[in-house]
Amino acid sequence: MKTCLSFGDILRVGQPQLAEMQRIGDAYPSPEVPGACEAFTRQVNIVEAILVQNYGIAAAMTRRADDLNEVAEIWNGMSRFCQSALACLVTLKHKYPYCGTPALYDKVLDYKLACDKRYRGVMEELACQKTEFPKGLLPEMK
Repeated sequence: MKTCLSFGDILRVGQPQLAEMQRIGDAYPSPEVPGACEAFTRQVNIVEAILVQNYGIAAAMTRRADDLNEVAEIWNGMSRFCQSALACLVTLKHKYPYCGTPALYDKVLDYKLACDKRYRGVMEELACQKTEFPKGLLPEMK
């Protein structure tokens, strides 16, 4: 039996780790509590690894995609994943400023901007495919 995952399936696998980062971040009243920064830093590293891996998978899948709509869907999904991570990190980067959180926030933002740029490029390409050339612009084929 051959099993196939969609990119959405891959992104869903990482969502619990985002929730776990939020849970750990909220579990401690302060990063000075013994073990807080260590536990949070471990989760930050896990989320960073998932981000980098998912982006790499997105890039590989878009290179092999047969349809530009599929490419757009992949980049849009990756952008939404980044947005979910940013939503968690926006407050946690202030609470845990010395636990790798600000650096991860910046990295996630860079990845989101890259995904959005690729998505816009694909959407422009799709729009160009639907644009008709004005009559007489190109020589007529006989």
